[in-house]
Amino acid sequence: MKDCEKYKKLLMGLIDNELTPEEASELNDHLTRCSSCRDEYEQLRDTASKISNISFIQPHEKELRKLWKSPYSRFTRNSGLFLVFTGWISLILYGLYEFFMSKSEATFSKISIAAIFIGFAVLLASVIRDRIIAYKSDPYKEIEK
Repeated sequence: MKDCEKYKKLLMGLIDNELTPEEASELNDHLTRCSSCRDEYEQLRDTASKISNISFIQPHEKELRKLWKSPYSRFTRNSGLFLVFTGWISLILYGLYEFFMSKSEATFSKISIAAIFIGFAVLLASVIRDRIIAYKSDPYKEIEK
């Protein structure tokens, strides 16, 4: 039923007491008349009661830092970054190779694309250089964040 779709969206709101009194009253009226929605409501309520009994123990900050600094964590982070950047750079280089070796592209467009990539590389190198210089002279780099 078309009405059922409207009411099914409100079922979790009723379980969590997030509905206005008018919405709750309207939904309860519908649940008394519709067995399909009532069955789904009972299943959701049963599932919500089981989930509410589950507790999550938040690890202490010390354990989180230890995990973040662990060799395995650093290895996976670094290897993931390496793979992403290697793939990205190889796709760009392949695309540039195909573009510049193509006989159908005009020389002007090839020069323009080359200028864009060279400009990007120069800007990237200058930003990296500035960041390295700023890091070396940063008086707050020893402070733990």
